[in-house]
Amino acid sequence: MDIQQTLAQLDSLFQQGAYDQVEPFMLDHIAQAEAVGDKGGVLSLLNELMGYYRSTSRYKDSLATASKALGLLEELGLKDSLHYATTLLNIATAWRADGQTQRAIGVFEEVGRLFLTLGVQDAFLVATLYNNLALAWQAAGDHAKAVQFLEAAIPISRGSPNADHDVAVSLTNLAQSRLRLGQLPEARAALEEADRLFSGLPRPSGHHGAAIAALGEVCFQEGRTAEAVAHYERALADIEARYGKNQWYADMLESLALVLEASEPDRSARLRDEAAAVAAALRPQLRGMALARQYYEAMRGALFSDYAPIAHRIAVGLVGHGSECFGFDDERSRDHDFGPGFCVWLNDADYAAVGKQMQADYDRLPPEFAGFPARQASPRSGQRVGVFSISAFYQEFLGAAALPQSDADWLQIPEPLLACATNGEVFADPAGEFSRLRQALLAYYPDGIMRRKLAQAVARMAQSGQYNLPRALQRDEPAAALMAQAEFIRQTSTAIHVLNRRYTPADKWLVRSVGTLPTLAGLHAPLTQLARTPAAEAVPLIEEICAAVLQALIAQGFSQAGDTFLEAHVDSILGNREG
Repeated sequence: MDIQQTLAQLDSLFQQGAYDQVEPFMLDHIAQAEAVGDKGGVLSLLNELMGYYRSTSRYKDSLATASKALGLLEELGLKDSLHYATTLLNIATAWRADGQTQRAIGVFEEVGRLFLTLGVQDAFLVATLYNNLALAWQAAGDHAKAVQFLEAAIPISRGSPNADHDVAVSLTNLAQSRLRLGQLPEARAALEEADRLFSGLPRPSGHHGAAIAALGEVCFQEGRTAEAVAHYERALADIEARYGKNQWYADMLESLALVLEASEPDRSARLRDEAAAVAAALRPQLRGMALARQYYEAMRGALFSDYAPIAHRIAVGLVGHGSECFGFDDERSRDHDFGPGFCVWLNDADYAAVGKQMQADYDRLPPEFAGFPARQASPRSGQRVGVFSISAFYQEFLGAAALPQSDADWLQIPEPLLACATNGEVFADPAGEFSRLRQALLAYYPDGIMRRKLAQAVARMAQSGQYNLPRALQRDEPAAALMAQAEFIRQTSTAIHVLNRRYTPADKWLVRSVGTLPTLAGLHAPLTQLARTPAAEAVPLIEEICAAVLQALIAQGFSQAGDTFLEAHVDSILGNREG
């Protein structure tokens, strides 16, 4: 295999933006190199692959690839070689990106010892090590150590081919740590040099805006308000020209608003309004279920790569509490218990063996995705996403991990919990173990319970809407009339769910759910209109709704044409019970 030609083809894929072809290309060529015994080619491609996985947040895949590369290096007798050290450097970088800071620092320090033993003179490699160690110490909150490594990296970088850009980036990082240490003059000096270096580059750098914004923060902390405003305005112009009005732009607007809060409160308020508008415009319109599926598709490789022996028994989806599980989420739903996430269901044996570790791996997945922030759980909301045992998941909703066996068992389960247990979507269930109980629940109540529930709802429709409401109006009892009207809406919605063999959700979704059902979905609009209609004008609309429900009862064989007063059909509904 001509590895240089292969790497050139790989570069071409990146340049063309053919990102969906990158991983298959590398995996295919690794297999080809292995087939012909080209271990050097395999090693080169493994290093490319681990970098690709790291850049796409697939840290577990990156680390697995790196481990394979280390094994190959040992097989080739290259342990403690420069190749071995650079592979370790890639591993440590993946740990850092994955948020496992202390683990990353330990590996970086091992790389440093290897570099010292090997007498590494490559300025780029040494500067890369120091810069990464500095970022790791920043993440660990030790800014003094971050300063130490950045001050070591910068003189080395000054001699590199891409010196101005690399030095400017390191100076910006150095200033961030000095800022956190309260070393404002030193931070200012570093940022002013970074600003000059970025400004002198032949092509603009995406890092320049960060340096300008940091200058604004330094000036603000020094009390130099006018300079701070000027720097933030420069940063805003740079960000907008390079990236448009993105989230970074919105954050800069907030920072500028803070600077102007005391001196120009009106402008500060306008800037905050603009920041909110920019953030709202950026917010994706993706619904929660689609977000969950996309997040699963993007993260399943990273999450499940270590669980191949049980992959055929892992079920995934989004089911349970939350408006997104019913498909009712909107912009207002996003202030609590909303964001990237999905459910993983394991059988009891697998959960006992790997459940805790898989949950830890799930918790390390990137919390932000597709422009959505991390999920913010509300108090007492419980676990809604993550790793569950199938039995514990169903136990929460049913009180047991099995289908109810008697009428009493069925009736003791609150119906909204049955709705939660059967809503949402299952994305994958190769063994069918999770779906087996789900499908049995979706078959609905036993016939006898179904008929009693339907008869009860129909009787209460008649009692509240056709009898109590008119009499309350005749007696000038507006409160009683209003309660009868509300009860009619509730009981009609319940009857429609029974006619569709669907469990009723919580009250806040009950009427909305009517519009999603195959039978009598057209009554969603009249029921909504009825809620807005004064009780004194509601009777004609109630009779129209009752007539539509009666037609559905007749169509399903629960009754025959006749009396328009629905209570007259209750015995027929109960009398049709089979067996």
